[in-house]
Amino acid sequence: MAVIKLPILIGSVEKAAEVYSRFSHIRVFRSITTVGGTYTQIATVKLDQGKTAYNYYDESGETTYWYKVDFWNAATLASSNDSDPRLGDDAIALQHIMTVDELKAIYLTGVDLTDDAGNPYPDIMFDFSIRAAIAWIERALDIDTKPTARTDFYDYNQEEWQNAWAFIQLDHYPCQPFDYTAKGHYIKMNWPSSGDPYEIPEEWIRFEADAGHINLVPTSGTLGAALMLGGSMLPSVLSRYPFIPRAIEVKYESGFAVGALPADIRALIGMKAAQPIFNVAGDLIAGAGIANFSLSVDGLSQSIGTTSSATNSGYGARIIQYSNAIKADLPTIRHYYKNVGLAMG
Repeated sequence: MAVIKLPILIGSVEKAAEVYSRFSHIRVFRSITTVGGTYTQIATVKLDQGKTAYNYYDESGETTYWYKVDFWNAATLASSNDSDPRLGDDAIALQHIMTVDELKAIYLTGVDLTDDAGNPYPDIMFDFSIRAAIAWIERALDIDTKPTARTDFYDYNQEEWQNAWAFIQLDHYPCQPFDYTAKGHYIKMNWPSSGDPYEIPEEWIRFEADAGHINLVPTSGTLGAALMLGGSMLPSVLSRYPFIPRAIEVKYESGFAVGALPADIRALIGMKAAQPIFNVAGDLIAGAGIANFSLSVDGLSQSIGTTSSATNSGYGARIIQYSNAIKADLPTIRHYYKNVGLAMG
């Protein structure tokens, strides 16, 4: 089980006022099957006057569960339309990647994080920037930042298996250790005109988690109906097929362990997440949309100018600095964590 965090955003203060005038609670619904499955109500959250963002934590959630919410009036039983279904976020895993406090302390030091009225920016603003940065980094590096369940299929090529001890290069890596018992990981062989798939014994598997490499090394006493095929013991039926598409099924877990994401990847996430905050804060240095202003009292005048303009934000230099650092570091970091997968086992 994972503790699932479900951010719920009402929107602007004006929209929140309308919601509070009509409803008293938020209802949370969950489907444990698919996005189109049956949704069961699991919680009712009381609305807090003036608040525009909420977080609901599902202590018994899974990252594969789907959620949706609606607004509800406890007195009249009136309800709004359902929100669009969405997957929850693994709150425990996420807080070990980058917290809001870490983002503020490390990457936003010296920035005034309040609006024109002196109100602090809402945490959901920082939270969303962090989530967007994580998603961008995962695509840019082709890496999962936290443990992610995978079930992938690979082609069986007899020649490659005979000459390389049944070598498999997983699509997603680095990976978590292979664990048949606790996590239900497996390697199965599926072939035409056969019944149940053949599950490779756990003791045969040689797994290199960082590179996503798998080799099969048969152990003594496991011959059974298997046939020695140039270094691999496999069911004899495979000897009749030189190539079988998607015959190999592998269930595993990619990504870094919770709390083990390397500092260099976390740094990329922090710099990327800070950039939208700089844009907002830069626009509000002298007031929303103001680049220069003057004040005159009894013949005395004072003018204040900022670097804000139609084409530049007040923290433009910091944005450029972080962008250059990300651009310079990204190829090196990707090469380090993904290049290991290029070698044959």
